[in-house]
This record gives sequence, structure tokens and C-alpha cells, in this order.
Amino acid sequence: MTLGQDILFLSNADIVACGVGLAHVEQAVEAMFAAKAEGRAVMKPKLALHPPQRALFLASPGVMDQPPYAGVKWVGVAGNAARGLPHIAGLIVLSDAETGMPVAVMDARWITGVRTAAITAVAARRLARPDSGSIGFIACGLQARAHLAALRPHFPIGLVHAYSRRLKTAEAFAEEVRAQGLDAQAVEDPRAAVSDMDIVVTTTPVVPRTDPFLDAAWLGPGSFASMVDLGLSWISESLSRLDRVVTDDQAQAGSESLAYKKPYDGEVADLVLGRIDGRQSREQRTALVFAGVGLADVAVAALVYQRAAEAGIGRRLAL
Repeated sequence: MTLGQDILFLSNADIVACGVGLAHVEQAVEAMFAAKAEGRAVMKPKLALHPPQRALFLASPGVMDQPPYAGVKWVGVAGNAARGLPHIAGLIVLSDAETGMPVAVMDARWITGVRTAAITAVAARRLARPDSGSIGFIACGLQARAHLAALRPHFPIGLVHAYSRRLKTAEAFAEEVRAQGLDAQAVEDPRAAVSDMDIVVTTTPVVPRTDPFLDAAWLGPGSFASMVDLGLSWISESLSRLDRVVTDDQAQAGSESLAYKKPYDGEVADLVLGRIDGRQSREQRTALVFAGVGLADVAVAALVYQRAAEAGIGRRLAL
């Protein structure tokens, strides 16, 4: 690789071949939040373009000081089930932060999955009960799989309840989970994936958007909910029952139509630096409401790029 003369293209298969472990992803995301809180990383709320009857397009930028890279993730979100295509597709462009020269273009699928789950894991270590043994999933796609993998190292998970709009999808996910040695049940009633669960992860599609159908009153004392879907699957008025709520970025949350309307107790970055307390009692109902933080994509993309460059993985393209 010669800066300013070529770039590295990484397909999804290339990225998987890099063998970056989930623990390293979580470390990179946690370091990113610390840098964000200390002003050593800069981001702006994502740009959203949603023409009528078309896909939703999102651009999420960020700049890191260490490792010194800037990047933007360009994503298209559409209801593609009937087409046999992914719901979310995108690319990440990574640049050298000092010279501004592009260094890589890479598929965003794997990075989007693991960085999102890592954000939940960073927050859950501070907001969920350490003895949390059960997880309920609302939607059973890529994010459900990534979240289960990210959370299992931190919690003694033994029981999984899975709900999806299509029972067949939930059953397939439950079968995969049982193959991992856990007790897993596909449920037809979403309440069964929320009530009495220690951790709840909701990842319903933003496009096409469904009407809110989850009630926070179903959450039991001591539960933690990760609302990856911006909280849009939750009945907004019911979220006032939550005792402690953080988001990943306040500025982004302010620019989105999120379901949670009250002031947040802080950001994940504040939890990481200890500026705010996490769970304050065993009975508290806590939550993370995602808004979207492009810096997480940059942090993980930088990690992948460095690993690929060292291992000679990917295709060099002339500028």
C-alpha cells in the first residue's frame, strides 16, 4: 500500500478472513467512547435521505485521533425480503486522518453487526445485572445473532426467548441457539420475549417501519433493554416507566424521531469514563436507546484495515 497512490478494497469475505475477534471489537468501541468523551474524536449526526417510495440512505461520519483515521459509512435501508436481498447494505470509506488520503473501501455488513452489538455490550456491563441469565429478542436476524455472541462472555445466559413477525424466523434462530447449548424458545407473543427477561434486545427494521407494539410495563424489575431500533418498536408513553436511560450520542438523538421523549441520564461515553453511574439498584429498569454513532464504524473499520494490511488480505486498487 502506497499512501495517495492506491487503496485497499475489502469484501465481506475479506473482512471475515481477517479474524478480528469480538473482544477486540468491544475494546475498540470502548476506547472510541472514551475518546469521544474526552474530545479526542469528532463526529456529526448522520445525514438521512428518504425519498418517497425509495430506500432510506444514511451517511455517518467520524474522525479518530488514535488510531488516526477518518471515515464515513454509506448505508441503504430497504424492505428487501421479497427480493432476497439484505435489509441493510453499505460501504465504509476510510481515510488517513493526517493527510486526508483515502486508504480503504470496505463492505459494511460485518462491521455494522459487530460494532452495534459491542455498543450494547459496553452499556450492558454497566446497566444490566451481572447475574442476568435470560435474554429476549424482538427480531431474530443478524443483530440478534451478533448480540447473543457479544453478551454471552459477560453474562451467565442460559435462556433465550425469540420473537419475530414470522414464527419460522424465530424458530430457526432458536434452533441455532439450542445448538450452542442454551435453552431457547420461539414465541408467538412478543410479550413472552419481554416479560421476566433479564435483558431484552429489540432490532426491528426501521424501514419499513412498524407501529409500536411493545409496552415497557412488561419489563420486569432489574431488567435492561437495548433498543437498537431507536426504540420505535416501543410504545413511547410506556417508556416513562424506565428508571435509567442512556443513548449513544445526544446530538444524534436530538436529530432523530426517537421513541424516548424524556431527557437522557447521559451517554454511553459518560458510563465508560465514570461521569455518571450505571445501574444504581438491583430493581432498576434500565435501557440504552440507540441513535447511531458513526465513530463506532470508524473505530472497527480501522481495526479491520490494519489487520488486513498486515495479513495481505484484500485487493489493491489504483487511485
